[in-house]
Amino acid sequence: MRILKFTLPFLLITINSCGQKKTIHKTNPEVARLTRQIIPLISYVDNADSCKKALSFLDSATAIDSNCFSCYQEKLMFLNSLKQYNKIFSTIDTCIKIRPNAHDLYLTAGILHEKYGDTISSKPYFTKSLRICNLVLDTMQTSNKNYPMFSTNKAINLIMLGDSVQANKILKDLYESQPDKPECDNLEKKYTLSLMNKNKAQLIDLLTDQEKISQTISPNEK
Repeated sequence: MRILKFTLPFLLITINSCGQKKTIHKTNPEVARLTRQIIPLISYVDNADSCKKALSFLDSATAIDSNCFSCYQEKLMFLNSLKQYNKIFSTIDTCIKIRPNAHDLYLTAGILHEKYGDTISSKPYFTKSLRICNLVLDTMQTSNKNYPMFSTNKAINLIMLGDSVQANKILKDLYESQPDKPECDNLEKKYTLSLMNKNKAQLIDLLTDQEKISQTISPNEK
């Protein structure tokens, strides 16, 4: 998925919104046509005119279908490029309204609030994300393919809420349980290691810098 390549590359990046049962949403043909218009504009996300044009298509799409989750996801990328942070927050809140049990959306919103200086607003998002992670992990087998993601995001929430001791224990246990693989296939384990022993400021800096996290897990990649 393209969305949020600009930040939180561990999430957003996939924003698969796990932890809830998804309902099937039928896409309106005109909405589908409008969203296809942004595909060539993604390559020019650093260009303000391209971003404004893409947002115009997406605004038209959400005017037709206010529950088009992917439309709001895509908006985030272009809003970030234009540094329209207030609209970023309102857009991710809309995503949460559509998928209210998606722990990764709350975590993303919390980190973005922290990144841009609103530490008071960030706490409820981290608290909600942690609560969902705990509910899922309470009944999830460690062999489940989503277990590392939920465990990692639980640890990140704990660090953001001031409990680094428990967070680092979770990350250490997860790291030690992850199998060793060839260098090119060991990104998950490298990512877990990169989060360990980080304070809140260091973690935010890492998670909101695409180049930095890419260098951390793939230092030889150019």
